[in-house]
Amino acid sequence: MTDEFLTMGLEGDRYVKALQLVTQFESEIEARLCECGQRMVEKHPELFDSDIDPNVTSQESQAALAFHRVNYPMEGPLAPTEGNRNLLNVHLYWMPPKKYGRTDIDGTVRAFGYKIKHADTGIDTRVVEQTQANDWDVEVSRNPYDKNMVFYRHVSSAAEIEAAADTLVKHFAAFGGEYAVSPDE
Repeated sequence: MTDEFLTMGLEGDRYVKALQLVTQFESEIEARLCECGQRMVEKHPELFDSDIDPNVTSQESQAALAFHRVNYPMEGPLAPTEGNRNLLNVHLYWMPPKKYGRTDIDGTVRAFGYKIKHADTGIDTRVVEQTQANDWDVEVSRNPYDKNMVFYRHVSSAAEIEAAADTLVKHFAAFGGEYAVSPDE
C-alpha cells in the first residue's frame, strides 16, 4: 500500500462514499430478491404460511465470491413436513464460472435464481428434466451449498434482473407445485 493510495482514499471522503455505495447496492439487490420471492410465494400460497417472515442474508463465503439471498420457509398446509423444513431460496450468487460449468463467461457468474433447500432430490431431478425438455430460458446447476439444484439466469444489468425475475417467477409457477405434498397424504 502506498501513501498515494491512502491519500486518495481520504480525499473527498472516497472511502466513506465507497462504503455507502456498497450499502446502497446491497439494499437494492435485497429489495429485488424480496420482490421476486414474494411473487413466487403468491404463485403457490399452499406451500407458505400466510404470515411468512423471510430471512435475508448477504456475505462472502467459501463456495461463492459473494451472495445475497432471501429464504422463505415452506410452512403452508401442503408443504412437506418430513426431514428438514424446505426453504424457497431466492438469490444472487457471484460464482467462479467453473463451479457452474460456464466456460462461456469471463469474470464471474452472476446467478440470479432460486432453489428449494432440503427438497427431495427426486423432485429436483423431475423439475430439471421438465425444464430442459420444455426449453425454458433457465440455466440449471448443482447448488454449491447443498445437494439441491439451482435454477438461474446470468445477469449483467438491472434490466436483466427484471427479465430473470419474470422468467423465474413463471418457472416457479409452473413447477413449484411439484414440491407440495398431495392433500391425500
